[in-house]
Amino acid sequence: MNFPVNPEKVLRLFSPLWGLLAFSLWLHWESWQSKPIMLAAVASLPLVAALAAGLMRERWRLELTAEALVHHTLGRTERFAWSRMGPVEIKPSPLRVFMLVRALWFAYPLDAPRDAEERATKLLGRRILCVFGDHSPRETVEQIQAWRALNARG
Repeated sequence: MNFPVNPEKVLRLFSPLWGLLAFSLWLHWESWQSKPIMLAAVASLPLVAALAAGLMRERWRLELTAEALVHHTLGRTERFAWSRMGPVEIKPSPLRVFMLVRALWFAYPLDAPRDAEERATKLLGRRILCVFGDHSPRETVEQIQAWRALNARG
């Protein structure tokens, strides 16, 4: 089962930027008028990010296999074995003031850490932004848990 990145959810990540831009336009209209190219570049960043996410739907995704949750990013692939991770929950993103998107959180690893990165995640848990799939974060977690339970029995 795959959950490709959702461009609409990526666009929501940037909504605080547009709010700050509107406030800055209100305060410094003359300065922005003197730099129309800068205004266009800043205002279009969220749209460019959403377009890029739409073009990379198959590359940036969550994949559920019988053995693991696989997080395909643009730079690497992270594999989280079901046997080594705790239940998936929804928590606020780490920068909750700036981001309106929640995150999938799970304890990882449950057993002894194997490297420095796993030692750090053992203390903090693991977070993945909820920008995948066409469902709400709650429904996405329910689908992940159902998939996990189905494959744990088999």
